[in-house]
Amino acid sequence: MPPNRRNAPKGPDPLLAQRRRGALLGLAVGNALAVPTAHRPLMAVPFPNRAEGPYLKLMGGGPHELRKGQVTEEVQLACCLGHSLRDLRRYDAADALRRYRAWQPHAFDVSESMKDVLEECQNGLPLGAGRRSWLKAFRRPALPGSLARTAPLGVYLAGDTAARTQASLEDSALTDFDPRCQLACAAFNAAIARAVTSGAELKAEDLLVAAESGLLVAGAALGRSTPDYVQEVTQASAFLREDLTMARQEDPWLYGPELHLHRATHAVRVAFRLAFWELLHAPSAEAALLDVVHRGGDTEAHAAITGALVGAFHGEEALPAEWRKGVLEALATVKGPLWDVYHPRHLLALAAA
Repeated sequence: MPPNRRNAPKGPDPLLAQRRRGALLGLAVGNALAVPTAHRPLMAVPFPNRAEGPYLKLMGGGPHELRKGQVTEEVQLACCLGHSLRDLRRYDAADALRRYRAWQPHAFDVSESMKDVLEECQNGLPLGAGRRSWLKAFRRPALPGSLARTAPLGVYLAGDTAARTQASLEDSALTDFDPRCQLACAAFNAAIARAVTSGAELKAEDLLVAAESGLLVAGAALGRSTPDYVQEVTQASAFLREDLTMARQEDPWLYGPELHLHRATHAVRVAFRLAFWELLHAPSAEAALLDVVHRGGDTEAHAAITGALVGAFHGEEALPAEWRKGVLEALATVKGPLWDVYHPRHLLALAAA
């Protein structure tokens, strides 16, 4: 008797699998591609023209003489987050922080902001280190570190709005407590989730609408959970809504007196606005990443964030095969934690989870 095809279980949707892998590989590929230009004040043409230059392939190098395709802090911490999600099948802030702290001895470079938080973990409750670090710096930092590692949450928790929103806020707060950072992560992951759960009719504008909706939900949740910082939360929500509005414009105003690609001030907003601008204006994932790496500034974070977003929208195949192969095979001949634990190939397990 032939099987009942009507009731047979359906296999995974190839398009959605492409987008899930695209988000995770885009994060890693963008980061690795940006190594030669990180923190350099490159002169670039004004928007909306595309920035061009010699960095058209994975090159490695940088101050730490990295191998071609090797990733840095942003992706290594995303791997910590990915391992935690896979092992626990949910987000747990204490477990994620434990893995971030375990990463430090194996890191070839740790950003100053991350060093400060990890040192603060030794003073009192580790889960409050991000908040204490923010207050100690007079509530000024709004760096893109948590935004650059957050995409695994958007992929793994794509179907659960409440869990994804809470996890995005909590994970950011571990290291980047500023409400601008927390809300940017939640809005960004709402866009990632929309991309990896939508069909072929998906449009780039849909991801901005999802981000705006995610921002609204997250702002309400954060306001309830941090009543001492309601003013900061309200202001952060307004700033990020403005960033999404400016991302729709031909010129996103990222070379101005307030937000500038080469300055650390409002850095998370710069990265957030730039990623959504590239999503809407770049003709392809490849073009988006090449534009980002040739504009200078914190390109390792900018390209990781942009890569995750455009990878989620366009899918894995939109990322050049040479880039994907180079990242997944980097350090294959090197044994140790950078291959065994903190290598981007481990992120792809989330795409099948």
